[in-house]
This record gives sequence, C-alpha cells and structure tokens, in this order.
Amino acid sequence: MQLRFLLSFVMASFISTNVNAQNATLKPNGPEIVFDHTIHNFGKIAESIKFASHRYPFTNTGNKTLFIQQVHTSCGCTTPDWTRDSIPPGGKGFIEARYETTNRIGDFKKSISVYSNAVTAPLVHLDIEGEVLKEEIDPNATPIPDMGQMAFSAPSITFNPLFDNQIDSQTIRITNQTPYTANFNPIDAVNIPSYIKITAYPTTLEPNETGKFTVVIDGSKINHYGFSTIELPFTTDNPAALYNAMYVNYSRKQFFPKYSPKQLAKQAKLSTDKTIVNFGKQVAGDILTSEFTLTNTGKSDLIIHELSGDCGCISLKFNRKKSSIAPNAKMIIAPGQSETVKIFFETVLKKGNANYGIWIVSNDPTNPEISIPLKAVFDAKVIECQTCPK
Repeated sequence: MQLRFLLSFVMASFISTNVNAQNATLKPNGPEIVFDHTIHNFGKIAESIKFASHRYPFTNTGNKTLFIQQVHTSCGCTTPDWTRDSIPPGGKGFIEARYETTNRIGDFKKSISVYSNAVTAPLVHLDIEGEVLKEEIDPNATPIPDMGQMAFSAPSITFNPLFDNQIDSQTIRITNQTPYTANFNPIDAVNIPSYIKITAYPTTLEPNETGKFTVVIDGSKINHYGFSTIELPFTTDNPAALYNAMYVNYSRKQFFPKYSPKQLAKQAKLSTDKTIVNFGKQVAGDILTSEFTLTNTGKSDLIIHELSGDCGCISLKFNRKKSSIAPNAKMIIAPGQSETVKIFFETVLKKGNANYGIWIVSNDPTNPEISIPLKAVFDAKVIECQTCPK
C-alpha cells in the first residue's frame, strides 16, 4: 500500500513539473514591450543647458507586431518622442523624454505614460528625476559681443495646403549678417525625408551676402495627413553662426476632383453616432472611458486616414483594417458597415474645464476632416505640477 502511494506521488510530481516547465516556456500570444530600464536620474544639471533628454530603449519580445498608441507626460515641462513605426517581433524602439530646465531650479521628478497594444503591459510608466542648478554669473566676466547672425527672409517655409497629389516648392533667402565669411557644410541626408529635396543651398556667403534656400516637397510620398514640421539643421564654419536650422511646415490634405451630383452620390460618406463626448463633472486621477461609432453611409469604401486625439491624455483603440489600396490608412469601412472606437481619457493633474478633440480624416469628399469635441469638468483644487507653467 505504501509502495503504491509512493509511486502515485512520484508520478503526480513528475506530471506537475512537466506541465509547469511547458507553461514557463510558452510565449505570450501577442505583442509585448520590455524596457531596458524605466527610471533615469540626470543628477545635477545646469539650468543653462535649456533641455535635458534621455532615451528609453525597448524590445518587442512578443510574437505579433507592437504599436505605440500614445505617450504623454505628467507635466508640460516634459516633451515626449517615440518610435512611430510598427515594431515587429524582436524589433526595437525607443521612448524619449525631453525636460525643459529654464526657470525650473531645484529637484524634479516627472513621469511618462506609454500606451501600446502589448498584451501584458499595455500601460508602462517611465520616470525621470534630477536637480536643476542655477549657475552663478561672474560680475567681472568680459561680456560677449554681438557678432550678428544668419538672417532668414521668413521664419520658416510653409506649404498650406499641400495636397496628396501635389509637388510644390518655395525659396527663402539667407543673409550673412556677421563680419565673417561663412562656408556651409552639406545637410546630412539622414535629416532630409524622402519626400523633400533641397534644390538650392548656399556653399559660401561673404559678410552681407545673400543666398537661396529652396525646398521641393512631394505630397504624394508622405504617409500621413494633417500638420507637421520638419527641422533641417545645417552648420557653417562661421564662429558667430555655427549651428542653424531651416523649418519646413506643411498641412497635407486629400485632393478631391470636382464631382458631378451623380459621381458624388457614389463616394464614401462618414457618419458618427456622437457629435460630442461629454464626461460631465469628474474627479481628476481616473481613466475615463467612452466610445463612438463610425459608419459608412456612402457607396464606396470609407478610408480613415487619421484617427487620433489632440492631447496625449487621449488614447483610442480600434480594429486596424488596411488594404493594398490605402496601406497607411487607420481603417477601411465598407459601404453600410460600422466600426466602434473606444476612448481612454487619462485625467491625472486635470483641473477646471477640459476641452479637447478627436480628429478624423477620411476620403469623404463632403466632409474630409471632422473633430469630435471631448469635454469634462474637474475640481479646481487638485494636486498639480508645481513647476509647470501657470
């Protein structure tokens, strides 16, 4: 009897150990996000550096494509950046935090919230901390003389609108207002997007000489709609103007031909079941949820080019449906079909009246861009970021 019990116990232990070993080796069925680290301490930094940046690398350890959906920070003094492309299994990406040091003397600790489609950790919090020091000014130091600058005929180059079938160009004049000759170094090709070409760029400018900076942009090669800014940094050997930058702004829109009434009736048409999302009076700190439905009441496929909130505190979740016709679309809705979009509104540090919007761009020729207002009212007395601009 004792021998039979002993054999049963051994067999049960073996089976349990084997099952646990198999479960331990099972990989999650979906994308996963794993950061190299989640906290960074800048230590003591000078206020004069203006910005302190740190990058958090991560890896998709899952078996499906990972998307970073939203990234937002606990304070307006911290600006996030992140990998906006999809990350395949085994691929790597980054989250970057940029902290503004100007007029923020003392200790600081800020958080960055990262939302993704990861199965295990769809929300990850990253932290930056440190101390900003005020530099003492030597009253006996020799003042730095004003040696002039590179002057631009306009603060930036702006293409508004830029249609998705359009090639356009603009020119800005650069004047060397310094007493030194400036030899221009070529712009690094890494900083020039594939849809931008620079056809005129100075090589040398003598003092008070003017040159041309011409940019050609191809709207058909851009894979998103709406407003965007590109920085084109360049350097010279001029000691008064070593580092410079040209900024290119554009607002990309879909081009629609002039339709006859009969042709217009055959196009896609977007309808929403809500014209406003109003959460009413709420307590700050919660994540509020809601949803709305997009319906195609037209006769052709409805292509949703863009679907996002105008604040990092708003996350949207929906079924991504793509096709070879519109590979960069957020979703495709067939005639007579509908899709539901879920809203997640993080309210940390919110106070008073909150007014945001959800931006939708589609191929509906009668209403290609719409905004659904998102509103809420919070108590004015909440814990807030003491170093943020008032």
